[in-house]
Amino acid sequence: KKNRELDASRVLAESQQVLLAEKAKNAMLIASLERALARREILGAVPVPPVLFQMENDFITGTKQRLKQSEHAIMRANRGVEKALRAYLHARRQTRTIEIMRERAHAEYRRESTKQENKKLDELYITRFRLSKEELI
Repeated sequence: KKNRELDASRVLAESQQVLLAEKAKNAMLIASLERALARREILGAVPVPPVLFQMENDFITGTKQRLKQSEHAIMRANRGVEKALRAYLHARRQTRTIEIMRERAHAEYRRESTKQENKKLDELYITRFRLSKEELI
């Protein structure tokens, strides 16, 4: 059961890393889009061939599409993290339940062991008392 918890923890860490990587990729795309928009503004201020303006527009359009894909990837990664977290919490609860059951069984064993030991001691005391009583007679 402990291995399940460790495996679930490992999967959770991996899914969190995927999420962080997707968020970093998204941030890079946003920065790239902002730079491209600024470049396009500069292109509009001075006379340039239409091909350059069209290339910049195509780049901006492609970057916007990649941003949408990145946002979908972030949503998938978020779902992966949530699923991994649920699996980890479930494994953790199972491990804790087993630990509690083991602790209870051990406590019951100690109680029974103490009870048996006390019973044997009582029998020993009774036997000694009877023997000492017989010696007195």
